[in-house]
Amino acid sequence: MIGDWLLNLLAVAGSVCIVLVILGVVFNVSIMMFRTGSMSPTITAGSIALVREIPATELDEGDVVTVDRGEETLPVTHRVVRILDSDSTSGVVTFEMRGDANESNDPKPYAESTVSRVMFSVPGVAPVIQWFSNPYVLGGLTLGATTLVLWAFWPRRGDDGSEPESTDAETETKDGAHPAPPAPSPRTTARHSIAGPAVILLAASLTAQASDTSGADTSTATETRTAHGDHLRMAASGDADQMRNLSPGHSATWTVDVWAEAPEPGDISLDIGADGTLADVHDAMTVTITMCSQRAAEADCDNGVTTLIADTSLSELRDDGTQRRELATMTTEEERRLFVTATLSESAADLGVVGDSGTVRITATGAGDELSLGPDDPDDPDRDQDDDGTLPRTGIEGWQWLLLAGGLLVAVGATLVSRRRDEVPR
Repeated sequence: MIGDWLLNLLAVAGSVCIVLVILGVVFNVSIMMFRTGSMSPTITAGSIALVREIPATELDEGDVVTVDRGEETLPVTHRVVRILDSDSTSGVVTFEMRGDANESNDPKPYAESTVSRVMFSVPGVAPVIQWFSNPYVLGGLTLGATTLVLWAFWPRRGDDGSEPESTDAETETKDGAHPAPPAPSPRTTARHSIAGPAVILLAASLTAQASDTSGADTSTATETRTAHGDHLRMAASGDADQMRNLSPGHSATWTVDVWAEAPEPGDISLDIGADGTLADVHDAMTVTITMCSQRAAEADCDNGVTTLIADTSLSELRDDGTQRRELATMTTEEERRLFVTATLSESAADLGVVGDSGTVRITATGAGDELSLGPDDPDDPDRDQDDDGTLPRTGIEGWQWLLLAGGLLVAVGATLVSRRRDEVPR
């Protein structure tokens, strides 16, 4: 009786997970995790919320919505407090938002054609999801489920504990014809038909996670971006995709070149500033910066490289808007290359920063100019120098852990069903 109840429970739970994934794809429903309490007490820190994408023209004041601010910036979920304008032609709506726990509105109005409206929230679930997103946990669960599936497929011995035997006389009929192979028993058919989908689901889940993390380690496409002042020049190069998709314990390196074309000699100061949610947690991400006295590869640096900072937490480099951390000084007749290496902590999931991002910027000041570049700024000399240089958004998306959970539940259910049927006396 208990076994039947457990099988039913596993079947329902696995089906619900898979159905949620399908509904999410078909109806644009997704899951948001809340690390901060800006929406308290409506949505507390550590909650998850189910959100559905809608046209912005359907917005009403008082709605709690999520606004996607681009690939490099985490979305914001606040309450709509005022609708300023609605363009019926383009569908773009301009509105103001404010967190329930905040005393003032967000700094700037939002202009969006689509938003995600919060349907409902569940408190305290986000840490559990973050725990499951740990690659060691995912790997252990996947290996365990795979072992269960292999156990279900493994050939069985006869009822008396011995392998069935056959003789030459049994393999032929009296007229010398070979008998037709026996039809598979119902229990064997059931075992294969139930366990098969579990293998497919687990493979899909593992591939989704592997592609999300291994892509950060294997991509080699290098992009170069520049910034120009009247006299100062800066260039940053690196693999932007790798820097935006770091997995726990991995690093990404980008280079920043600084030089000047000034009519008169002078000094240039080099500073670093950091911001973002990864800078809120000590040792969630660390930064190491070395410097070469010429714009050359590290191996070709004639005078060797100088270490400016080593394994420094991003939280210690936070730019408070009034003072950045000084790295080095140079003259307008010199040039420098900085090698900036950012490393995401192996304990990112335990620290609760899965899905978070951070920004790192190198600023050069001198010769009447002030320029700054982040690791993935656009190559646009006229861009706003206050734009963020964003480091990684990490972790797996909500549909992936749902698919993984569904696959694990189906795998366990398949194993229990196959074993129970094997134990039924013939």
